[in-house]
Amino acid sequence: MEQLSLPIMDPIPGYRFIVFLGNIIMGFQKVSGISREVETEAYHEGGLNTSVHIFPKYCSSERILRMEKGVCKGLEHPFSLTGVRLEGPLNLIVMDNQGIPLKSYLFTGLILKSWEVGELSAEQNSILTNSFAVSYETVAAIP
Repeated sequence: MEQLSLPIMDPIPGYRFIVFLGNIIMGFQKVSGISREVETEAYHEGGLNTSVHIFPKYCSSERILRMEKGVCKGLEHPFSLTGVRLEGPLNLIVMDNQGIPLKSYLFTGLILKSWEVGELSAEQNSILTNSFAVSYETVAAIP
């Protein structure tokens, strides 16, 4: 019997990435919410008790990309304008430790959903952060 052999690839590090909105470079310390999923419905056919049919359903929930970065002096970040539709796609590029792009994710149909300033605490010595949530319609993984 022939064995299936997959090419051995090194895992992609998740600590070097850059975000572009059009031609604007935006640095973030955390990005989460990159996903694609479909809801399904099980249908029991009359007279068959041994199996079910599975059908995809319409998408009933929005996809949300969450991003976090440190607050800097000067002008406020453009993502603080909630409710605004962003023009153009958002491109997230993941790089190796030498800065060579390995993977890219392209998000389209963007609406700024929320903006939140991180916790202010006199007991901790931590950086003040901004958190942003952006709803997106589609995501495409580009190898």
